[in-house]
Amino acid sequence: MKQVDFWQTKFNPVFAGRRVLVTGATGFVGGHLCRALIELGAEVHGLARRASESTLVPGCQPWAVDLMDALAVQQALSEAQPHLVYHLAGLVTAHQDASLVLPMLQNNLLGAINLLLAATKTECDRLILVGSSEEPAAGATDPTPTSPYAAAKAATSLYAQMFHRVYGVPIVGVKPFVIYGSHQDVTKFIPYTILSLLREEAPRLSSGKRVVDLVYIVDIVRGLLQVGIQPGLEGKVMDLGTGQGTCLRDVVELLVELSNSQVTPLFGAVADRLGEHPQIADRDITRQLLDWEPLWSLRQGLTETIGWYRSQQEDSRGKR
Repeated sequence: MKQVDFWQTKFNPVFAGRRVLVTGATGFVGGHLCRALIELGAEVHGLARRASESTLVPGCQPWAVDLMDALAVQQALSEAQPHLVYHLAGLVTAHQDASLVLPMLQNNLLGAINLLLAATKTECDRLILVGSSEEPAAGATDPTPTSPYAAAKAATSLYAQMFHRVYGVPIVGVKPFVIYGSHQDVTKFIPYTILSLLREEAPRLSSGKRVVDLVYIVDIVRGLLQVGIQPGLEGKVMDLGTGQGTCLRDVVELLVELSNSQVTPLFGAVADRLGEHPQIADRDITRQLLDWEPLWSLRQGLTETIGWYRSQQEDSRGKR
């Protein structure tokens, strides 16, 4: 399967002319989403602390706004008057360091609350709050978050439910699972491992026992676009994932195979996180709510991702 813009045939011309505000527009998922929306003819407003024409996807209108500045957030929404808001901004790391508690509280929880407050004063058709699979699942045996990031995300989801019920903000919650693909931060698990293998360096990894649901970025974009247009989702929360768990050791071994590497990864060189548990999307609930199915297998998505990072590496060498 070649990587093509699957959303083109399904979503044209639904987004044409619609004003869409994307927070976290300079990030991995935000950048991919903005690119798709622009290709679909939307008027895209990219909001981020360092948003500018040089840091955003070409065609985005930049809003250099810190979400912790409540007045600036209100002003941005008041001026942009978006039909649709995707909230993706925030610090993203599942490290368990205590030094992350306050930054996560401020950037992820307070920032989201400022956006929610602004939404009570600005009419929009829908606000899509993008959560995380790190949040404890509904009905989980142990609902305790395992990182400052997970705790902030879980608290944000609770506030969002309250804003929908009490203040009538048209919120839809989505929880993407472990996303991978092109343009991802090179410190993240998949790109770090790929680049190590391409350099013929042994990646230093945890035990690899953790089981996660990996979903390709193109499928995530398709899901987010569908959430933006499908009626009757307000107040609902759904997972975006494949519903299949894979242990990280198997993922690494597949990356070794697909990259034709002779390197032996160093499993156990990094300690496992405390309290890790399998993270697998609840596809049953999502099927009931959303007209979306993931199309990319893990092998197909990783093949495309390796190809992109290899081309970036070759381009970098060619410029020297």
